[in-house]
Amino acid sequence: MSFRDNTPSIDITVVGYGQAGSRIADKFAAYKSRDGKPVYNCLALNSNDGDLEELRYIPQDNRISLKLGGLGKNPEKALNILEQNEQAKETLKDFITKKVRVQDSLVLFIAGLGGGTGTATIVKAIEEFHEFYNLRLVKQALVEIRKQVGDADFKQNFKKHQSNAYNQVKDQFKKIGVIATIPVRSDGPDVLRQVNDFASRIWDMAKNPTKGIAFVDFPDNQMFYERFQNEVDTNSKNYRDFANNEISSIFHELNTATNGSGTSVIMDSNDFKRILLEKEGCLVLNRVEQNVKSITNSDDLTKLFVKSIESNNLHDPIALQKVSEDGEITYARVHHVGLLGVIPPDLSKLGSSFIDNAKEDIVNKLPLQGTIFSGYLNEPNNFKVTVYSFYKADALPERLSKGLVKEYEEFMAKQRTMNFSSDTIQQIAVATDEEFDLGLDPGDFGISIADVQEDKPTDDDFTADDVELDFSGIDPNNL
Repeated sequence: MSFRDNTPSIDITVVGYGQAGSRIADKFAAYKSRDGKPVYNCLALNSNDGDLEELRYIPQDNRISLKLGGLGKNPEKALNILEQNEQAKETLKDFITKKVRVQDSLVLFIAGLGGGTGTATIVKAIEEFHEFYNLRLVKQALVEIRKQVGDADFKQNFKKHQSNAYNQVKDQFKKIGVIATIPVRSDGPDVLRQVNDFASRIWDMAKNPTKGIAFVDFPDNQMFYERFQNEVDTNSKNYRDFANNEISSIFHELNTATNGSGTSVIMDSNDFKRILLEKEGCLVLNRVEQNVKSITNSDDLTKLFVKSIESNNLHDPIALQKVSEDGEITYARVHHVGLLGVIPPDLSKLGSSFIDNAKEDIVNKLPLQGTIFSGYLNEPNNFKVTVYSFYKADALPERLSKGLVKEYEEFMAKQRTMNFSSDTIQQIAVATDEEFDLGLDPGDFGISIADVQEDKPTDDDFTADDVELDFSGIDPNNL
């Protein structure tokens, strides 16, 4: 895949939050240009120093610790700490405003939603980034509008002027892309509940055009886990490494393949930028591969493009068409669509009609609101044909939109069928002085037999239950 060495279509700063996000960012940091320089400017932020030490490619100066010693898979608690701990707040703010490079066309924020640090910090980071870079532009524009219209008009028509200010500066906004992975089912109900909450927060922000979020992607670790179990040929040690390789590789391949050349139908870097940076929504990335020997005609290539649009590499497919209980059909908006093929030179004889036929088939399948951009490269490709399709839609993967709630309810329903016990620690009997009956007569010692009681209680035998406790003398105001 020589196209992987192309200059990327979009300059990107990649920021990993928490352990999962930092590991994915580290994969991006591993990509080098032909002259050996890093392709992406990569940074990592975590709650403690230890988790940053395992990174291999992100420079030491780009690894920042909040010095909190970990936040333990509890994003709600982590968010409270980030809002109350002045040192952590200041570190995060300095990280966003001084460390993150905004000269690039896109800043890519990455986190796993199954933990504490990444889940909480990515939400706060998005807010900080918006406040510092984009909302400030709107405020500056509002100041100028106020000078022009005067105080009375400005106050009376503030909402209108606010919208005008946004429209004046929106093209100057620094764009954020968000990759937020969702956890495996076995992480349990409490994690699923919190992930559902934080994913909703991110999705609400992503749908709001004033936030400057170009796209959000929700890769599904449950899907990666299941695929990893069935994968025949993989160099990954576990499903997490497998997931991180998939996420980074497909993104990098698209970013470099769209800056290729040499065929009559080319997707250029500006096309790729439009697909990723215009409008908002959930980014869908698809990649399918097939052995070159199985492709015998142009129809086979067309079918491969159609197959790619129906699949997904990072999560379960998105339902673009929904039918309500009363039979009403609704569609999710699909913005620009990209179709890209990497095809070995041996298949050049098939011409380029396959790409036009694929566009025709796909436009009939999607509720398209924008443009289909298409192209292909003729390159040696390990004897494979690789086809990519990608687009943004106002829709979510099924597991995220409904599945997490269903899984949580299943966990709780299972718990309601169980009888729970509260265990105690059985006490060990300690041997005391043994009593011996020597056959002596108590009367010899002036003791009446009636006075002899084997189990006469002593002061040590009384417990709190034996007396009525009186707290009337305690004034609660003095406690």
